Amino acid sequence: MQQIVITGATGFVGSALAANLLSRNTKVIALSRNDPDGARTVAAIAAAAQGFGFDVSGAVCRHLNVINVEFGRLEKDLECADLSGVTDVWHVAAEMSPSPHKLSQAFNANVGNTVRLYEAMQRQATTCRRFYYVSTAYVAGMAGGPVPEELHAASHMVNAYQITKWSAEQALHLLYRRHRLPVTVFRPSVVVGHRQTGWAHRNGFGFYMFLEGMMAIAKAGLSELAVGVVPDTRTDLVSIDQLVMDACLLTERKDSGQDFEVFHCGGGLLVRASELVKILGEAVGLQSRLGAPVTALEQRFEGAVEPNMPFAENEWAFDRSKLDAATNRTTPAPLSVEDLRKLCRWYVAVSASELSVAVS
Repeated sequence: MQQIVITGATGFVGSALAANLLSRNTKVIALSRNDPDGARTVAAIAAAAQGFGFDVSGAVCRHLNVINVEFGRLEKDLECADLSGVTDVWHVAAEMSPSPHKLSQAFNANVGNTVRLYEAMQRQATTCRRFYYVSTAYVAGMAGGPVPEELHAASHMVNAYQITKWSAEQALHLLYRRHRLPVTVFRPSVVVGHRQTGWAHRNGFGFYMFLEGMMAIAKAGLSELAVGVVPDTRTDLVSIDQLVMDACLLTERKDSGQDFEVFHCGGGLLVRASELVKILGEAVGLQSRLGAPVTALEQRFEGAVEPNMPFAENEWAFDRSKLDAATNRTTPAPLSVEDLRKLCRWYVAVSASELSVAVS
């Protein structure tokens, strides 16, 4: 039986991956911070399983072990842990803030903790076959255009998240050359909810930053909104169910080899910005259109989504041919207009429900 170490199991991608691995009868060791009794991790995984439409309560009891760790003292926290049967590691945890004011914090989390975990695993988990690192496709930089599945020697980047993810990839390449524990750099594009159920974490990152902003605008009483993005650009959106399927198929390979490998987990390009802006607006009852912000509320919206505007104004074509070959599958179809409507409707409905409960 496979035994997988996962970090970030209380987050969006990590909880979904943990839930799906457990549903496949895989043992999971979740390394979590500030969770001494494991309750927060178990709750996050259960919620993710529900979002996927299944129940893992039995598998949680049989196959989940939560270890409370502080990455600054990771080696000491793992001293008493039984890692003898670990077959793979999925390092998902990350500092997500794009703020330049958090560059030092992001570097310590996204680079320092990655190095600590890799070195701890190669030393203590002697049966480990491969270290999987969840990065981002946007380490490619801001130029747009075709992006191959390879390390990038240099990229123009605009935020702390990009910079530190790029740096972590370079650090892992050096560690691989030194210690030879094989590494997979797994680069999702913009991660969104479940294609069928709509489930997502309500964290306001990425795609959902625009939806959160529009919800606030609608709540303030505005009925129309101008959004200043380029009409014909398309954003690569990958659903959480597609991402997890790709990750599970990679993990289940009988022979993953001894290489350092880089894969893009992209969802493809289909819906243009002009259509996407309408879909987002419809979900919250706004008549949204492309155009320069004029009113004070439109300018506030522009400021709220500013961290993600550079990624909405360009188009990247992330090659995923190596990933498809490794998982022996055909490239999945991109998310459609109706898929995106479903994602937005779910997010808005859950937000309204939670607000109603809070008020009552």
